Amino acid sequence: MHPMTTMMLHIVILAATFTAAQCFQLNMTQFYEMPPLYDLDDYDRCLQELNGHASTYCFVRAEVQPDESVAAWRAIAEISQYDRHHFDHRQLYFGLCLRECEASLAGLNKSELEALQAGLLSENAKVNVYLDLFSMEANNRQRHQRLTNACLNWRLQRRGFGVLAKSVVEYCDEAGQQVEDDAWNLTFYGILGTLLVLACLGSLVDLHLKRGRHDKMLKERDHYKTPPKSTAQQVLLTFSVARNWYRLNQEPSGKIGRELRFLDCFKFFAMFMVIFAHTNWVIYESAISNPQDPERLLHTAAGTLLVSGSLITVTFFVISGLLLTINWLAVSRSLESKKDTWSFGQYAVLFVKFNIFRYIRLTVPYAFVLLMSGVYFENAGGPLWRHIFEREQLACRRNWWTNLLYINNFVRTDERCLLQGWYLAADTHSFVLSLVLLMLGHRFVRWSKQLYAGILGLFVVVPMVLTYSMNYYPIFVPTPQTQKDSFIGDRQFTEFYTSSLMNFGTYFCGVLAALVYDQLALKQYKLRELKSFQLLWFTLIPVGILWLFSAHPIFQHYYVPPSAIWGALYAGLQRNIWGFGLGIFIVGMASKVGWIFRKFCCLPIFRILGRLTYGAFIVHLLVARIVLATVREPIYFGTGMMFAFIFFTVTVSYLCSFLLAIFLELPVSSFLKLMR
Repeated sequence: MHPMTTMMLHIVILAATFTAAQCFQLNMTQFYEMPPLYDLDDYDRCLQELNGHASTYCFVRAEVQPDESVAAWRAIAEISQYDRHHFDHRQLYFGLCLRECEASLAGLNKSELEALQAGLLSENAKVNVYLDLFSMEANNRQRHQRLTNACLNWRLQRRGFGVLAKSVVEYCDEAGQQVEDDAWNLTFYGILGTLLVLACLGSLVDLHLKRGRHDKMLKERDHYKTPPKSTAQQVLLTFSVARNWYRLNQEPSGKIGRELRFLDCFKFFAMFMVIFAHTNWVIYESAISNPQDPERLLHTAAGTLLVSGSLITVTFFVISGLLLTINWLAVSRSLESKKDTWSFGQYAVLFVKFNIFRYIRLTVPYAFVLLMSGVYFENAGGPLWRHIFEREQLACRRNWWTNLLYINNFVRTDERCLLQGWYLAADTHSFVLSLVLLMLGHRFVRWSKQLYAGILGLFVVVPMVLTYSMNYYPIFVPTPQTQKDSFIGDRQFTEFYTSSLMNFGTYFCGVLAALVYDQLALKQYKLRELKSFQLLWFTLIPVGILWLFSAHPIFQHYYVPPSAIWGALYAGLQRNIWGFGLGIFIVGMASKVGWIFRKFCCLPIFRILGRLTYGAFIVHLLVARIVLATVREPIYFGTGMMFAFIFFTVTVSYLCSFLLAIFLELPVSSFLKLMR
């Protein structure tokens, strides 16, 4: 049987199996007994009516208090117990126009008003993180606490829910508020202006040199490939827009570059899936009018697939480990031709160079996006603008240094700036450790195989031991409420999912894949002519899909916690088996296995998209937050709406990445080449 036929047969069997999966039945009668998660007054009318005179709009966090005699509370307790699949329906979010609140409560006497007071919400640790970031709102909290608490409880009572809720004001907006530019804003504007000036100067100098060339037979593309003789001109031309476009679009050079050009396709589609997941997360963080639909979805096989989608991040770890090793092998062999034995000092110099060049290349565009993320803007959105977008601004202004030191995956994790930056921190730690191991393998060649095998085994066992000893859940589950709280206070996310120790094994799979690929290339072994390997390669596709669903028995098992031992074993294997399989997949495709899949992955369009992936990665959450922070009322969470937001975020993220690459990322990369 042809490998392609075998793969299609496997896919058909998997589709039939998971289509037959039974869905959890949510009691909708009970569901509608609960108060809605969001209750937002008309933001624009509140601040614009009566010419904005004495108009205040407050965003208030509330927590329903237990009362077993009330049907609404019994429904909340019953539905919220499935915390891996459902929102915490105790947590409510109100947008209150204080003028309307005063009008609503005007007819109540003192005792009736006092009965509506449920107290200050002060013991919720996640809410307190927001309150700490919005510390400038302390006066508004004190001034409007009693009014807002009485107002929201009056609404809960009037609508027949019969429950009371403690509350706290997160922030208030007043008509006529203006944002003044401070040092942070001015620094951003200054750097942005400088980059534009340098781009103009570099482009004009490049145009002048192009028109003044004497060799009329020289093609236009060759002009942009040829550096000028003057060092000053070389530095200035790193900012040339036309030259950077050609750098972005140039074909890979050398045998290795041509054989691995399919990685650009891998990076693009992995990035698309990351943006897919993160946009859904920001949708959860905003206001949803139909939370029952995403909750029911998570009870299905599709829900398991969404949860297991976090394995996509492993793709970037594997590719990063692969590229580090290929770069290391190229540099070490070029130096070996000059000297047989290396001193400790030579290893140390190489180690420092590798890390400095990588730090500068990644950090300069990263720092620019960090700076942009902290810039204060006028409220361009509505009641959720500050909750979704300004919270990020405040976190970036407070904790930017943790990102630039790449320690943000374990320091100040409740106030993350650019939450996706945890990957760069874990990748940096893995880069440093892998480089040390590659140097040890180079220095002690006889023991290198044992060293690499031992390290891989160790970092398969480490996640198992940590999961068992620290009582982690076997898989990372981004629950609806966890996403709504922006992963604040989530131990599973901070210690299990984003930990460098838990991810290093997958990074090292990329290192091993590069070493295997290098040996196959040196021995000129034709892997594509081996039919058994072709069968293995095509089988990896349905096996990979099946592995995504391997978490189904754990995630969809509601009442009994999984076995600690079996859970620890799965935690150690889930990511590492995916990384190991992906390493085999990459080695096969580099050896020209893959038929039409490889041809598709090598299409020229992915050359540009793959190179824009890093910029899209660091900017996409900023784009998603700006888009969804403009929501003025709860939105319907449906397939069409979801994909509209996702495709918009993908498109704008890659456009922003293009500008970032042309004006900053490629100039930095070109400058580093001049420094070598």
